[in-house]
Amino acid sequence: MDRIIRDRRGQLMLFMVMIFATFMDGLDGTIVSVVLPDMAAFFDISTGDSSWIITVYFLAMAGLILIFGKICDNGAIKNVLMYGLAVFTVGSILCGFSVSFPMLLASRAVQGVGAAMLACSAIMLTVKFLPKELTAMGLVATGAGYSLGSAFGPALGGIISETMSWEWIFFINVPVGIMAIVATWRIIPHDEFRGMSGFDFKGAALLFVALVAGMYCLESAPSHGVIPLSLILMAVFAVSFASFIVRSLRVDDPVVDLGLFRLWRMDASIVVFVIANLCYMGCLYLLPFYITKVLGYGTMESGFFILIAGAVTLVVSLKAGQLIVRYGSRVFAIASCVMLTAASLLLAFVQVDPVPVMVVSLVLLGLMWGFGGGSMGERIINNVPDEKRGAGSSLNTFFIYFGAALGTATYSALFNVGSGSAGQSILELSPEVFMDGFVFAMLVGTVLCAVAVFLAWIVGRDGVDSE
Repeated sequence: MDRIIRDRRGQLMLFMVMIFATFMDGLDGTIVSVVLPDMAAFFDISTGDSSWIITVYFLAMAGLILIFGKICDNGAIKNVLMYGLAVFTVGSILCGFSVSFPMLLASRAVQGVGAAMLACSAIMLTVKFLPKELTAMGLVATGAGYSLGSAFGPALGGIISETMSWEWIFFINVPVGIMAIVATWRIIPHDEFRGMSGFDFKGAALLFVALVAGMYCLESAPSHGVIPLSLILMAVFAVSFASFIVRSLRVDDPVVDLGLFRLWRMDASIVVFVIANLCYMGCLYLLPFYITKVLGYGTMESGFFILIAGAVTLVVSLKAGQLIVRYGSRVFAIASCVMLTAASLLLAFVQVDPVPVMVVSLVLLGLMWGFGGGSMGERIINNVPDEKRGAGSSLNTFFIYFGAALGTATYSALFNVGSGSAGQSILELSPEVFMDGFVFAMLVGTVLCAVAVFLAWIVGRDGVDSE
């Protein structure tokens, strides 16, 4: 039976654990982003190949979040969170000791498995242990933890990379992980695991295969062209995804309740959320390369620039939950999409006045996620019936990381198309060639953001769609 925590002290302690868990994810995400140029140079790989350092992490998360979300929904939130912290910590150690690019990717996948367990359990705490009226504040708390990690990550990653080496950006997760395990053990209530009988593991496997095959085709086609492997994986994607849909319609307990997608307001809210995550992550993927390759700053300076977005998000998150509760999520979802559109458009013309324009864009990105993370996520959860809020929570988490993986792969592909530099090492690119790809990616991103503004606007009210 679900245990709603109503005393203020218990809620505060729960918020602390949620923040702690998502802090690790935010810290790792931004540290890797800012050090990506150094890692690309170390392994002598192209910008397209380097995107897999981020993409494989988010792919593992997106592919497994629904499984772990179901386990959490069935009463094992505490165990999933604790084991997730342990797996994430071990994955971080393996990343730090990686001596080859394939080993690093495999280690990042392990880290992504742990991160999937953290992400779905942290957000599920909001749904299972907090009153409904605190949903937005719970989502903002998880966003604040991510933002806190994001704010520390860039500067810390830059300092570590320049004073030691990039491997140490992973080792710093170890003490944080140990402290988080202890906090989780002491604070999170015990719940009763109801088992996984009837869970559609085959459907989950089909979805995961479809995600991996589809993402590989999206990222690799601009880099390597349509080669036989791409054709094979396109076919794998089509067959796996179609099989997943058919199976989900037939089984009693599907991985994804496709009936939820009959609610058009939720569908529109999901598309908005995916686009927001896609464009936000795409911008943060390319910006460190721009700062070091075109502006000529070092990794440390790049870290302090990227810190701006996370710091702004952190500051805004402190009040965003209360404002969303007071004024509703719609106005903030629309405003966030407008800010993301403006940031993308400014970055497309960043050469006009590079540093000021970039700083303003980073501030807008920070404001977007500070207000948009909670408001857009709440619109998904609140547009499903009360009895399916657990499923809505899992979908919310899935689309965060699916959007992030899709964003890195998409912007990498757009960059390769715009620059015509497929397969070339980052060291070989001239600033002029780099800017061709960078501007093209930002212009396409601006169009996507404009679509998100329209969709956020047409979902005209908050609450469950009765269709």
